[in-house]
Amino acid sequence: MRSLSYICASTGETIPLEGPDIWAQTAEGLRGREWSYTLGYRSLTGVSRTAREAELDLTYVRCPEKVDWTRRLFDADVAAGTPGVFDADGWTTRAYVVKAEPASITPNIIRQKLSIVLLDGIWRKPGDVQHFWSDTLQPGLDLDYPHDYPHDYMPTTRNAVVSNPMPTAMPFKMVIYGPASNPQLTFGGNRYAFDMEIPSGSFVTVTSIAGRRTIVMTAENGDTTNVFDKGRRGTGLNGGEYIFQPIPPGDNAVQWQGFGIDLTVYMEESEPVWSN
Repeated sequence: MRSLSYICASTGETIPLEGPDIWAQTAEGLRGREWSYTLGYRSLTGVSRTAREAELDLTYVRCPEKVDWTRRLFDADVAAGTPGVFDADGWTTRAYVVKAEPASITPNIIRQKLSIVLLDGIWRKPGDVQHFWSDTLQPGLDLDYPHDYPHDYMPTTRNAVVSNPMPTAMPFKMVIYGPASNPQLTFGGNRYAFDMEIPSGSFVTVTSIAGRRTIVMTAENGDTTNVFDKGRRGTGLNGGEYIFQPIPPGDNAVQWQGFGIDLTVYMEESEPVWSN
């Protein structure tokens, strides 16, 4: 990995771990991966990626004050129960640093072995934002008749593609821009639908990451409202109308009407990618 840092949840400060003062060497303790499972007769059940413990060697070069600084930040997150984040080349995972043991101490170098709890069992990285424009930003979507009719025509349902580059279904962040009345969109065999009005200038953000699922509306003045109950859940996962349904792999034709959408697919890996 080319870059590695720890972001303290309690203060927002970032601890760089690739030098020049603090080094994590090759950080091999963060490289491993492990699945939890139960053995059956020629089978595995209960397969999941859960929290695991790891070790990380840190070397401080001529900066004893930074040993104190990092300790305070690590301890602040543990004491507050707010996990910090390790960031490896843009791949992130939540973690606690729960123990530090001195490995060697000299006038110029202090080495410590850290014990870490990696909470998620996975590393995540957001993909590129995929934009699906509103009708107002796409002139000419509908037929331009040479004379008026006593009724309005429904807006055209457009076909576009939602892309997930990973080989398995992935979580997402979706932003729906108002104005929109009971907006819905369909792709990958699932309907993502809301029972609500989104005023002009407002938008609704859906985050589908397991354990951190949210649906929040942001008003034009910046005020936020929890609208978690407005997303339809149908019969749940794989039921055909589940607001948090993961994005299937590959390209998926999407249909929607009128409103604008931004979609970000989160890529998940068992360990930081080697080929960055």
